[in-house]
Amino acid sequence: MILGRRRGPRGAAERVSGLLVMLPWLMERKRVKLADMAKQFKLSEAELIDDLMMAAVCGVPPYSPDALIDVFIDEGEVIAEVPLLFSRPLQMTTAEVFALTSMGIAAQQLPGATAKGNLATALVKLRRLLPSAQDVVSVDIAQVPLVGDFLHAVETGEQILITYFSPVRADRSERTITPRQVFEDGGHWYVAADDQLSGERRVFRIDRVEKLQNLGTFVTPATGEQGGEIGDDAEWFNDSMQQVTLLVAPRARWVVESYPYISRTKNSDGSAQITMAVSSEHWLGRLLLRAGKDVRVVEPVEMRDLGARTAAAVLKRYV
Repeated sequence: MILGRRRGPRGAAERVSGLLVMLPWLMERKRVKLADMAKQFKLSEAELIDDLMMAAVCGVPPYSPDALIDVFIDEGEVIAEVPLLFSRPLQMTTAEVFALTSMGIAAQQLPGATAKGNLATALVKLRRLLPSAQDVVSVDIAQVPLVGDFLHAVETGEQILITYFSPVRADRSERTITPRQVFEDGGHWYVAADDQLSGERRVFRIDRVEKLQNLGTFVTPATGEQGGEIGDDAEWFNDSMQQVTLLVAPRARWVVESYPYISRTKNSDGSAQITMAVSSEHWLGRLLLRAGKDVRVVEPVEMRDLGARTAAAVLKRYV
């Protein structure tokens, strides 16, 4: 099944944010056809039913039946009733205001953030709700070296020379790269860049860059990439990337949930066959090494032994 622009399984955050839009829309209309609602929010009917079932067990304390969201499906129609508790104005405690203010101030200090805009306006309003009119919240987060340099290179298209440490190979390499995108994931900052050494688009962890030198040479800057997320469809699914088909055992479900794929077929034994785009054979080999026998390559044929070849290469380093 081709999933269009969807990158993979929807996470909890995506489903909840979708419900926050869908539920007010549904409660205003009270009753709509399941097919019409699925079309409105670009979901399959099965996905919509799953989300509505999740919403039906959500509510406010004490979580009694009259305090839960009353949503059900009857003869192809979605029906919603609004509990009275949901009609009251939103009220935050002092602790909640403090937490939101702290997170907002911290977000303003992240690389690439701006001191103006919607977040700054919201913080001004939140500060009025704190016990004191003075600034009672002070947040100081550690600044990651070189992030600003990479952000500047993304904007200007400047090529840079880096000395990069690879813990996998336990060595250092010098690379001329053209940064295309800077992003944070799992508490670490990364730069996606065109790498002259490999001739491919590679992702480097910024805290492993030991030295950076601006070369003073420029190429066409990236357009529309900095504001998005790494792995946008243009990057993951373009025709220039190698596509592979993998058979994933139930114990390796984390592969399906963690990485974007183009298509997925569920098998009766609980396994899944997925087609995904990979940036390099080296990346796929590391994935197969982590998954062991729970993931194997179906297509292309020449990569079916990639897992064994990668394991042998790693073992050779310790012999």
